[in-house]
Amino acid sequence: MPTPTERADEYWSAVFRVEPAALRVPGVHTTYVDDPNAGIYVLRIGGTVRVRARAALRGRLDGLVRELPVPAALDAAVWRSALRGTDHLILGPAAHFLTGALIGSSAPEVHPAQDDVRRMAERIPADEVEESGVLEPDVERFGVWSDDGALVAVSALGDWVGGRTDVGLLVAPAARARGFGAQAAAIALHAATRRAGLARWRCREDNAASLRLASRFGLEPYGRNLGIRVAL
Repeated sequence: MPTPTERADEYWSAVFRVEPAALRVPGVHTTYVDDPNAGIYVLRIGGTVRVRARAALRGRLDGLVRELPVPAALDAAVWRSALRGTDHLILGPAAHFLTGALIGSSAPEVHPAQDDVRRMAERIPADEVEESGVLEPDVERFGVWSDDGALVAVSALGDWVGGRTDVGLLVAPAARARGFGAQAAAIALHAATRRAGLARWRCREDNAASLRLASRFGLEPYGRNLGIRVAL
């Protein structure tokens, strides 16, 4: 049976249109796609950087990518300069973690109403909500409530390799550092690993709490990425 890393490599090979054996060739490599909705996705795995971008951006990016050193590939300032004059939003950098081990959870899988999740999210900075993915329309959500009945943490499973295996997490600010986030995360990780034998955890590199949870659950580092939305 393929390992989590092998399953992830196969997925990214398809995204970047290369053979799995070529995915990790050292250096910076670019794939242009004729997709009007595509932005820029930068993935670093060790000494390899893969860039996927809309074909219409080739003129802006070719020179940059030719000279781009691997350590600078996830520097938002580099991309901000290259995209000067465009309407763009840079997300990340984010760290990716994987596991194929069954993550335990004794908490029930209870699905909160989307309106309740939205109300909780209104009190949280927009970039944190964006990172979590809990408001995406096609995710499966799991909730954790405080003793007074307030929804305080939501985890989500989005579609990725093998089914719903992409884990997101959002915790109300007043409920942080009290174990609610870990409980919600465990529910989603348990569901993903039980059903598909795989879970992916992504979080911003400046999200210390999420990084600690990744370590707590024994998740293995995979890579890092930067996502850029560009309107032309």
